[in-house]
Amino acid sequence: MLSVLKRGLMGCALAALAISSSAVGVQAQEQEQESPWVKVCNVDPNANKEICLVTQELRTNTGQFLSSVAIREIEDEARKTLLIAVPTGMLIQPGLRVQIDSGKQTEAKFGICFPNACYSELVIDESFVTSMKQGGKMVITALNQQAKAVPLELTLIGFTKVYDGAPMDVAELEKRQEQLQSELQRRADEARQKLIDAQRESQ
Repeated sequence: MLSVLKRGLMGCALAALAISSSAVGVQAQEQEQESPWVKVCNVDPNANKEICLVTQELRTNTGQFLSSVAIREIEDEARKTLLIAVPTGMLIQPGLRVQIDSGKQTEAKFGICFPNACYSELVIDESFVTSMKQGGKMVITALNQQAKAVPLELTLIGFTKVYDGAPMDVAELEKRQEQLQSELQRRADEARQKLIDAQRESQ
């Protein structure tokens, strides 16, 4: 049981690492017309195996975190895992629902929550990956505290190219992260200024 828990925690940590280092989403779509999906690979020193993550993060225009997903694949292992993260404040039960286009909904249970997000790990197979390659969108649905469904939509455009392609260079990844952080800061400053101006006008 302990080893299973450790593997789960490692999976969440890896997902958090990929998510924090690959925040591309909004800016990539608007400015570069690139897929918001990113592929990163690294060698696990303990297992001496390469672990790859194909991930996408969803944020609002002002940078607020909405959701993220990542497919984790370990070298020489057939098992694939879909790692999902949503903001805290969602109902732990009954968990999440994952749907590709108008296909069947798949249930995913929460595994652990951190202060910034709650994580779920869903074991998937090659047919699930194929449906992602052929699909147009993935919808992650959670329930808020009022038990109302909160659908979070992630595009599958460009997923196949990224999934089948080479992992992104670390330097390029860091560059894109810096660009995004700069853009999000600019938008946050603009929103703050608009609020200040609106308050002045109402006085």
